[in-house]
Amino acid sequence: MSDKKATHIGYAVSLCGIMCGLAFALMFLLGFVPTFEYISPAIAGIFMWIIKEQLGIKYGMVSYIAEGLLCMLITTNYEAAIMFLLLLGYYPILREALQKIKIIPLRWLVKLSVYAVSALSSYAVLIYLFGLTHIFDGLGDFGEYASVFLLCIGAVVFVIYDIFLGLFKPFYEKLLRPKITKRMK
Repeated sequence: MSDKKATHIGYAVSLCGIMCGLAFALMFLLGFVPTFEYISPAIAGIFMWIIKEQLGIKYGMVSYIAEGLLCMLITTNYEAAIMFLLLLGYYPILREALQKIKIIPLRWLVKLSVYAVSALSSYAVLIYLFGLTHIFDGLGDFGEYASVFLLCIGAVVFVIYDIFLGLFKPFYEKLLRPKITKRMK
């Protein structure tokens, strides 16, 4: 379904509620496990993408904003919530538009630029707005290059995430979309 097709309001509300509820539960529960503070926002972003695929970009973006604000207000792991809000929540939705760039090196340059700006702004918000200066405390051995090293490692993980999103779409189209559509009628 797209924004142009008429969508029954009950279908839209229930799908958005289910997907946002799953995303919130994932962010809330997995935010307590240190290793999952980056995985949970990435998976929660996929739920926002499913809303966009089923209902259109308008519902996807509204759900993303509502989910991001809810995570900021209720979850205790601000790092995961900020990563969702400033990068991993909207990127699966934005990826569709970036895939339309025909020149592949330019497409990857734009994607990595989105990552760099989002990651830097995420950590700037965490450090300067929330005062979480302890984020880089355990990296004393790396010295002054620790943040650059972590940004590069994050870029590699971001590329893997982008490739996963590309592989997930056919899986979604063949297996998940028919089941979601069938259950939501």
